[in-house]
Amino acid sequence: NMQNEDGRDGTDDIVVDSEPYEVLDSESVEEEGMPWIATGIIKPQAEPADTKKIQPNAKVIGIVVESKARAYLLAAFDNVERTVVNDVIDGTPVSITYYPMKSLDNEPEKRVRVFIDEYDNKALVMGLAGTKNGQMRIYCQSKKYFQMGSKLPVWHDANQDGKQDEGEVHYLADLEFKVMNWGDWKKAYPATDVYLGKGNKGEIPPGL
Repeated sequence: NMQNEDGRDGTDDIVVDSEPYEVLDSESVEEEGMPWIATGIIKPQAEPADTKKIQPNAKVIGIVVESKARAYLLAAFDNVERTVVNDVIDGTPVSITYYPMKSLDNEPEKRVRVFIDEYDNKALVMGLAGTKNGQMRIYCQSKKYFQMGSKLPVWHDANQDGKQDEGEVHYLADLEFKVMNWGDWKKAYPATDVYLGKGNKGEIPPGL
């Protein structure tokens, strides 16, 4: 066995890189939780429906905002750096969140939650805030919440005075979604486009 300089066995060291990770499936991580922060993706790029970059049997998260359909390649979320995408569709902020701890084939729809902000037109400030008790946590603005089951308040500083005034805090709504094969989604919504993983990394809000 290799020994570290301090004499410890090196096999338990966690190496975090940009590759899909194996170590995070361990039971100890599920129980104890991980405190990391990873910013959400902003300005996600969508490809047209006739793109050849995605196979018909690839799973997507499909949503419709007003009459605009968009799909998000599920595999593009399967990494701790990419679990939250903060999109704006026709002026409506939508954030797609996915908890990637289990296989993409293991009922992924139970680990997806999509938020919609019906009071603003700017992308939400949302990202991954680690795990706790085997559940994903997310941050929204500068507070942390469980991905599932939490109500998320958002402050819109309407008069831009830097103070939270009455009527400036609203709760995000849940947006209905479907997890299905890309070919089936495209057949149902021919005018859709699709996010395949390209976008910019957002910034961590101050005070987090």
